[in-house]
Amino acid sequence: MVNQNALHLLDHLKQTDSPISGTALARQLGVSRVALWKRFEALRAAGYAVAADRSGYRLLASDKPLPWEFPGDESRVFHFETLGSTMDEALGLALNGLAEGAVIAERQSAGRGRSDHRWVSPGGNLLVTLVLRPKLPMAYAGALGLEALATLADTLAELYGLTLTLKWPNDLMAGDRKVAGVLVEAWGPADGPRFFTVGLGLNVHGLPELDRPTASVEALGLPNADRREILAGWWRRLRRWSADPVPNPARWVERSPNPERQTVETFDGRTVTGLPQGFDRSGSLLLAVHDEVIPIRYGESRASGVCP
Repeated sequence: MVNQNALHLLDHLKQTDSPISGTALARQLGVSRVALWKRFEALRAAGYAVAADRSGYRLLASDKPLPWEFPGDESRVFHFETLGSTMDEALGLALNGLAEGAVIAERQSAGRGRSDHRWVSPGGNLLVTLVLRPKLPMAYAGALGLEALATLADTLAELYGLTLTLKWPNDLMAGDRKVAGVLVEAWGPADGPRFFTVGLGLNVHGLPELDRPTASVEALGLPNADRREILAGWWRRLRRWSADPVPNPARWVERSPNPERQTVETFDGRTVTGLPQGFDRSGSLLLAVHDEVIPIRYGESRASGVCP
């Protein structure tokens, strides 16, 4: 954690895009040049890039989601340069008493998606897992996952005017290109889990290694997208919903593409193909198969695809 003296310097640097001389900064902060240098070193150690030349010091652009960038939530934000998995770290913190929080990594060495698929991402993306405690049964993990996607879509629409769609069970799409994925896990008894972990991998500035078409927020025309404001907006929306969860299938349908025949592979070996009929309140996909509508629960799906 950066000390308060360094954060005070950070606030001064954020107030202008123009270089500030060391003499002027030292005078404004009421410190010696040696003390000022130590504060700069603390900022650099925390991951901030500071340009220094004859004209003075200037904070270089950075959207790194560090804890102190989230006023009021600093103690609940855990940031790592490299981590095996934000999901695993969040689980450990929750089991040790974390009531709610966010675990963020710049890079993951063992990130995972559904069906134990690996999520390998370059730096510059938003890799985060939230610990949430909504009053939902375990069977409603799919509802939380769809709401996580919907609130992310709402956040990106509000901030940048992006129109993205949900693809059940866990993708956010720009046309046929994946922009983000969500993974929800429930921990505790089936009728009322102690907590849920909601993992998010959002392509902001880079593209992950996937065997399918992908897109990033930057590639969609927004090079100045800020991971800090995206996380703050998404977390705020999802936290508000989790405090009083009311599943709304119509809301998720509105954010889904036009129905096409869809094939779902389940963990028990079934392959189900049908025409999507929306979702139920638990977040299950409703498929019309012949004359029957079959619900496919979030936890049943191994993989899904659209049929031509």
